[in-house]
Amino acid sequence: MANKHRDPTKEAFWRKTLTRFAASGLSVREFCKRENVTESAFYAWRRTISEREDAGNSQPAFLPAVINGEADQESPLVLLLASGLELRLPQTIAATRLAELVWALQSQPES
Repeated sequence: MANKHRDPTKEAFWRKTLTRFAASGLSVREFCKRENVTESAFYAWRRTISEREDAGNSQPAFLPAVINGEADQESPLVLLLASGLELRLPQTIAATRLAELVWALQSQPES
């Protein structure tokens, strides 16, 4: 699926569907019949999600930062992640540690 515009609702649907499939013990054909989804869509989304996860394992994706005000060693560094999480960290945190932390948080599956 070469679509560059991601639909988070569709992706979330297929991630949950693939999780149910993994736990079902059914063949792809039987599972797709029961879930009323096409096998071609199932295989396409399974490949797409696998590729996205493989690409996500290399390095975390960052968005441009907005810096509000002067840096103050007493004030925490506050990061608002796309997932809605807010991180409050010391200004002295190492950049590599910060990258590891963000990657780990963004890689957690949605429940």
